[in-house]
Amino acid sequence: MIFLLLSIAFAYKQLGYNPQAVKEDIISILANPSADDGNYGPFLIRLAWHCAGTYRRTDGRGGCDGARIRFDPERTWGDNAALIPGPHEDAQTLTALELLAPIKFKYGNVLSWGDLIVLAGSTAIEQMNGPQIDFCGGRVDVYEGYSIEELDVNMIYVNAGDTSAADVREKFVKMDMNDQETVALIGGGHAFGRCHASRSGFDGAWTSNPVQFDNQFFVFLNSLTYAESDTISGQFETTMAEKTYIMLHGDIVLLDDAGFKQWVETYAADEELLLKHFKAAWEKLMNRDMGLRPCAGTIPSLPETEVNFEAVKTQVRSILPDQQQDSGTWGPLMVRLGWHCAGTYRSTDHIGGCNGARIRHDPEASWGSNKDVDLALARLEPIKNAYPGLSWADLIIIASTTALESMGALPMPFCPGRTDVSAEVAAEQSKNLNEHIYLDPETATAPLLRESMKIMGFTDRDMVVLNGGGHSIGQCHHFRSGFSGPWTTNPAQVSNDFFNLLLSREWNRHEVPETGKMQFIDSETGSLMMLFSDMIFRDDDSFRAIVEEYAQDNDLFLQDFRDAWIKLVNADRFGGVCVTSEAEPESETTTPTLPANMMDSEPAPASVVVSCKNDQESSAMTWVLIIVLILIIFVLLAFQYLQTSKPVHTDFNKQVDPESVAIEMSKGTDEKPTENRF
Repeated sequence: MIFLLLSIAFAYKQLGYNPQAVKEDIISILANPSADDGNYGPFLIRLAWHCAGTYRRTDGRGGCDGARIRFDPERTWGDNAALIPGPHEDAQTLTALELLAPIKFKYGNVLSWGDLIVLAGSTAIEQMNGPQIDFCGGRVDVYEGYSIEELDVNMIYVNAGDTSAADVREKFVKMDMNDQETVALIGGGHAFGRCHASRSGFDGAWTSNPVQFDNQFFVFLNSLTYAESDTISGQFETTMAEKTYIMLHGDIVLLDDAGFKQWVETYAADEELLLKHFKAAWEKLMNRDMGLRPCAGTIPSLPETEVNFEAVKTQVRSILPDQQQDSGTWGPLMVRLGWHCAGTYRSTDHIGGCNGARIRHDPEASWGSNKDVDLALARLEPIKNAYPGLSWADLIIIASTTALESMGALPMPFCPGRTDVSAEVAAEQSKNLNEHIYLDPETATAPLLRESMKIMGFTDRDMVVLNGGGHSIGQCHHFRSGFSGPWTTNPAQVSNDFFNLLLSREWNRHEVPETGKMQFIDSETGSLMMLFSDMIFRDDDSFRAIVEEYAQDNDLFLQDFRDAWIKLVNADRFGGVCVTSEAEPESETTTPTLPANMMDSEPAPASVVVSCKNDQESSAMTWVLIIVLILIIFVLLAFQYLQTSKPVHTDFNKQVDPESVAIEMSKGTDEKPTENRF
């Protein structure tokens, strides 16, 4: 009993609810005579599929995190008929969301709609003889849907009555599914439920037992002959034992493609393999938009290390000065390394970021925008080798932040605990990232810039201050980016000069002789440059208002730049592991010896540091809870002992009337809402 309570304390201290208890409530509403074949399971599977199946690997939008299926445009899509209540639905029809509403209200805000929808679909699969689904909780609901521009309906589902194998593959690839996963999901999903002519235009079930998971869909598709329906376009039918079974055109085309057909034949012959593959594909479908974010209820694990990070910062400062570099410092290149390592983060699906140091491996290492960052990595390598336990990811962020501080930025906290991944893992984790997230400086527009930064999780102010701060230092080189020249008169000083020059100088178009790329140069000296993308901040009204604020107030700029940089480099630090605090550097440090040409005697300035929640610190509240639970256990044991030592008259056999807590599952309609067309 004690170990059970301790397990609960650890597992759910962040989740806020017990998934097993929610599953039991879901199970209680599945069996119902008002549902098709007496079970609402297929209805809830369809809801979960259509909530999660909007995910797009191109920009990370879609998926069930946020439960945007509750809002337009998704709720009124034809494919989502009968799932979500609203003026588009018959008021007498019980929608899937209304079916789950009593459970949602029982648990309140600790249970998000996103988690409930996913858990409902997975529980229904399990209860209908499907695989046991691993649940990852922690979805956070939002209060509006994506715009039609952000989530184009034409990019999600196929027209099941008139499609092709190529179209099916295209749509599922956008969902980040390969051929095997595509076939497993289609056939596994169509093992359940049936179509209704009143909703989808199709009518009938795929299998003989639509509330039982098995491989019959594939057996039928692979061995029976189907003829196109005389009355329903795009529907194919076969009759067996005086019963009619259907396939949609989207099912039939799986036989037209060799890549798909091999899996149809495999699953028709091997139900156990289908069970295994469907489980994996379903979990990927449900969790794809969770990205690298840990499931709620887990404590982010920070590696134990003896690294003295203040000593690391001191040695980073020592290698920055170099008269052979632009403006005599490696600082701008270190900043570029840190920006490009962290700037891949996508808030839409929580992938990217510098945790993992994937910038050292392909595909990121080969991106054109990352040309020559390997020079910065090589400069840092002696420091990396001098500190066992120091990760590349932490060193990259230390180096870039320290470089900024050395060039005049305000002291910034550092949160250690990042780890590195292998080249193989990096290739998998970075495969969906957009190499052109930073846009083409010659063709960028304000809408494109906002779109890019919105995916990264930045506001207009974040965008303005990061661009201006980053371009206050360093310069472009034609052999790297194709552009040439510095933005400011002091490229080794972080200041608001970029904003002042952008507003005060006259800028003329200029072609870079070596590359033919177009940029701007100032008419006053001809030595300063701006990119077309920089001019957006001057010419867009909303951006310009912020530019003017920073041009007039360097202190405001420095403060906001510090905050935006911290947001950038810690965006992928999930679970609240970073706790900012003012602290003095450690009085005693051990500094490993570096090569003589990489050392100097520059003293380390005072700075803000970050203490991170390691497993001990982050579980302080858990131990409080454990102590309370132990006390409760002793009280209960004492109470039980006292009760057994004397006769009592309490009626322990009294039962609670099930109808008093039953959930209303029908609204007096004959329609059976278990449409299950994927």
